[in-house]
Amino acid sequence: MTVKQLALRDELWPQISAAIEGALPEPAARKLLCQIAELPIQPSRATRTLGAYVSKAGRPVCIRLQFAQESDSLRNTFLHELAHLCDHLCNQSGQRYRRAHGPDWQQWAKLLGTEPKRCGRSAALETLYQQRLKLVAVCQQCGSEFHRTRRLNSRRNYVHSKCGGRLRPV
Repeated sequence: MTVKQLALRDELWPQISAAIEGALPEPAARKLLCQIAELPIQPSRATRTLGAYVSKAGRPVCIRLQFAQESDSLRNTFLHELAHLCDHLCNQSGQRYRRAHGPDWQQWAKLLGTEPKRCGRSAALETLYQQRLKLVAVCQQCGSEFHRTRRLNSRRNYVHSKCGGRLRPV
């Protein structure tokens, strides 16, 4: 799936086109719309991140979205990541993307119709995250259990910060 395909599916393409055409002169707007239209959208397996704009060597690679989130949240996440893409292509094209949530990005976020905030929350993803947690260690002194999505490194010794007891991997 591409940016344009997702935007058309969710009826966002006219809003995106209008924002870009209103912000840039006509030839630059057309060029930017062509660049963003074909960028791939990839599903993400992350449960703590709603989405991500990925670039490498100064070029856009993809936008990753966690599709398990609620539809309103997915729409805002898509526009948030699209604001990163527009900011990168307009202000830092060909360079490594920096100042991800700076004033230029905030301006793009407002133009695209999403709130210029850094983090979002999704109850559906929080539930998914809780389901993925597994018991990874138990404190040998106080018996506290530690749950994570990833196992602990078996080559290291861990100490419980509250009681000083040694953690025994499960």
